[in-house]
Amino acid sequence: MRTKNFLITLCVVVSVSLVFIILGQHKPESIQNIVTSTNEQIKNFKDNLRDAETKTLIADEKYLNLLGFTDEPRLFPKDIWKNTSLPVVVTYVLDGQESQAIGLIINIAKVLPNNTILVYNLGLGDYALKTLLNYCNSSRCQVITYELSEFPSHVENENLHAFRPLIIQDALRHTGAILFLECHYRLLKNVTQNTIAQLFENKAKKHGVLAWPFDLKNPVSSLTHKKMFEYFHTDAENFLFLQMVKADVLFLINTDSIHYDIMLPWVQCALTQDCIFPVGAQSAGCKFDKKPQYRYSGCHSYDTSALNIVLGLKFKQDSNQYTYRGFFNYFEIVPLSSADALLRELQQNSTTEGKLLPFEP
Repeated sequence: MRTKNFLITLCVVVSVSLVFIILGQHKPESIQNIVTSTNEQIKNFKDNLRDAETKTLIADEKYLNLLGFTDEPRLFPKDIWKNTSLPVVVTYVLDGQESQAIGLIINIAKVLPNNTILVYNLGLGDYALKTLLNYCNSSRCQVITYELSEFPSHVENENLHAFRPLIIQDALRHTGAILFLECHYRLLKNVTQNTIAQLFENKAKKHGVLAWPFDLKNPVSSLTHKKMFEYFHTDAENFLFLQMVKADVLFLINTDSIHYDIMLPWVQCALTQDCIFPVGAQSAGCKFDKKPQYRYSGCHSYDTSALNIVLGLKFKQDSNQYTYRGFFNYFEIVPLSSADALLRELQQNSTTEGKLLPFEP
């Protein structure tokens, strides 16, 4: 299907180019641009076809260099941010989610006043970005506008979340240790600076990664397309009884082992379209009533699936080494409607008072 679509697109582009040439309606520079664009499409198609045929994780070196995979990478504990408590909190914000990011910024400032939060901007409009910056206005908060256009086009697809490993890697290589949170997460009121510090020191540092399990305890095999396993030279049968963990909440420490054994293959898969998004994969229409429960449900979890395969291989299918098994609840999920309501309240109060509410709690 992808080959057919590409050939149709290529025929259309070539036909339009010929019409422009015959009618002489465009300058040579414009024709050259069309030819260049066509050549790029052909190259991308060939790369995707090669990856699909060989099932190899070979990402372009220029992308890996951008993300810190170099001959001498920055690694923990030598290369860390000094003037902040670790871990650095990391999130990203898409268009229309500024209220969620603002809510998380305020939440982190109250609970973890000594920790910095990085917010990766993935496409906010000017007004939304300005609004966000009004609340991210201290040395403990930074907004980073991240250009996904520098990577393969599929990375920008919000459904795939292929950008998530890239953001995590970018933050990890700069800071040394992070707590990644989706922007709709909040730390609960019973969580303190000390409880997070203990979790980081006693759990996350032990193996360099700490994740939270799916609530339904889904096996990795039930939410991962079989073709993805081929890229990691394994098969679904090895993951029938390995419990899936979320990519929404992650402690990560940029040790040598995490850098090469976890982040590198995860990022490589994210950059390889047929790995992160195998032909036939979809995220809707899950059938969890299939027996046994480890059978593929028909739903693929994209970057989360890739992360679970990498973790399973690294820790030899022993999820206890990287999964939080305690009973203490650290996080809650806030609906977008609630975040929007809070932002409206903050803006109304700031208008009434004639100034913005301060960032510091």
